[in-house]
Amino acid sequence: IVNPNCAFVKGFGWAAASRAVWDDVFAGTGKKRDDVIKQIRSTLKPASFATGKVMTMKNVTEHHPEGIGSNVVGFIEGTDPVLKQEAIVIGAHLDHLGLNPALMPGAHDNASGVAVMLGVAEALAKSGIPFKRSIVFIAFGAEEQGVKGSEYYVAHPFMPNAKTKAMLNLESVGRGETISGGSGRNFPQLWEVVDRMNTKYIHRRATASANANLARPRQDAAHFLWANVPTISFGTGGGKPLPYASYHTTKDALEIITPEIMQDLARLVFLTTVELATK
Repeated sequence: IVNPNCAFVKGFGWAAASRAVWDDVFAGTGKKRDDVIKQIRSTLKPASFATGKVMTMKNVTEHHPEGIGSNVVGFIEGTDPVLKQEAIVIGAHLDHLGLNPALMPGAHDNASGVAVMLGVAEALAKSGIPFKRSIVFIAFGAEEQGVKGSEYYVAHPFMPNAKTKAMLNLESVGRGETISGGSGRNFPQLWEVVDRMNTKYIHRRATASANANLARPRQDAAHFLWANVPTISFGTGGGKPLPYASYHTTKDALEIITPEIMQDLARLVFLTTVELATK
């Protein structure tokens, strides 16, 4: 399992050990890993002890300066002479982990988000609705490399951050039965529109949470929150648990996707955007 969203500290290297490794390290010590972790969390103090084992760990890293990430931006210009200078942003991150070392398909994280965004973009473009505000669609690059795509966009916005009235982020929205709205509780006026549209048309369980990702950004939404842009980061969940880990593994494939939740979320984002861009 890979989690690349880690803090970088120059001169400090770390390695992730599998269950097989820690089972071997703890064997014969009279201690159990889970008990030691529980003790550390309870006392907030180290629980070091001699294992009687000698280990050698080696990390090999390579820098590929030719690697370049990209943000892909789409745009529907508003029709109102004044309000078209304001924007509603819909975003999802385009990248995943590639070969690491096996292929990580990234169907849920985050091809699902991009698919929903593209469906919403097509529906809005074909709707014929005269939107007063402009609508910006962003497929962020390099989210898995430390949310660098959204960091760059917020520093070099297509439309000013101060004129961005709402950002709707789509992060891992491909499976499950329920919809979550990260930071929805922090922007009640924005969440009211989402909740009203869901209650009237979609009828899914949808819950809002308070600000997340502010201390250490794990989603593109974080950079918009830092820029004081009203932001909701949509996710999905509540489905039948999988018998295997799928987050950042080779198992994040098409087989785990629930198309119906993506369809309903696309409808919800479409309806929400229509109201935000026309009123």
